Amino acid sequence: MRPRPAGHRQSATVAGAVAIALAAAGVAAAIHWAGAARPPAPAPAVAPLDAGGKTRGRTDAPVLIEVYSDFLCSHCADFAVDVEPAIVREFVEPGVARLVYRHFPVVAPESTFLAALAECAADERRFWGFHDAVMRRVARRALRGLADVEAAAQEAGLDFGRLRACEPTPAIRARVDADHQAGERRGVQGTPTIFINDRRIVGNVPIAVIREAVGAAQAR
Repeated sequence: MRPRPAGHRQSATVAGAVAIALAAAGVAAAIHWAGAARPPAPAPAVAPLDAGGKTRGRTDAPVLIEVYSDFLCSHCADFAVDVEPAIVREFVEPGVARLVYRHFPVVAPESTFLAALAECAADERRFWGFHDAVMRRVARRALRGLADVEAAAQEAGLDFGRLRACEPTPAIRARVDADHQAGERRGVQGTPTIFINDRRIVGNVPIAVIREAVGAAQAR
């Protein structure tokens, strides 16, 4: 995979780097969650929605669900596979909530590479197809190298060569960095971190926790 620009750790090989990142994902996420368990600073007001294809749902939905996530975080992948479909079915499709993905790459430099590819997919209005295809592979520990990323892109109906050409551009990388910096300002320290309006929820929580938080947001 393409590493981040100079000043960031370089990967020895694409396949080796991704395999190491995936193997370390659980440990890294546990460390991030331990930090996230500390009392957080007060969260600022919810930022405006991003332009592009990283959202699902009505713009006027009364509840905003934002998920700060890392494509190489196994717990994020489990949340995406097991919980997000229920969020879409129960809250997004009925118009109760709008779901927004936010990049928070922390596991490895390759996390930023995947986030940038996803931004390029968003420009083609295929963010969620790419997101779902990658997360399914990570959840079953089947994202081992660049060929698997290419297969995910093809599954989403994307031209991988075009994504690779788009990925390193400054505007794309700036959008990934903007998500990450916004998350840091809001006290995000680990992934996944979910905001339901102004309520912060950390970790791969079950849908019951999301239901309770959405209900509380609606009652305000």
